[in-house]
Amino acid sequence: MAVEKERRKSPRVPIEVNLRLCKDEKVEKRSKGIIKNITLDGLCVETDLPAPVGSDLVFSLDTPCEFKFNIFGKIIWQEKSGDLFIYGTKFTKLEITEKPDLYKFILVTMCINEQQ
Repeated sequence: MAVEKERRKSPRVPIEVNLRLCKDEKVEKRSKGIIKNITLDGLCVETDLPAPVGSDLVFSLDTPCEFKFNIFGKIIWQEKSGDLFIYGTKFTKLEITEKPDLYKFILVTMCINEQQ
């Protein structure tokens, strides 16, 4: 049996964190969701907010570690699961001042997940 090689540049980090979504940089709809995994390039989120592939989303992320982020992303794929939507997003804009905190957040999450 062949082992499939990971194609991503960054490892996936599974976490469950609440977040608020804003559509098209305007607060058109607010919702909460669960981040299923996050990398340095994007994230996978589950939410009840309907949006088509190609939509721009703003993630206002307040983490338990007191890191706060406003991350801009574009939906690159979606699945529907009952009343929920699962979106794969690619980060399109992340403030340079927020990158170190995002890196720390992902590393802390990886360490916590390894201990569990």
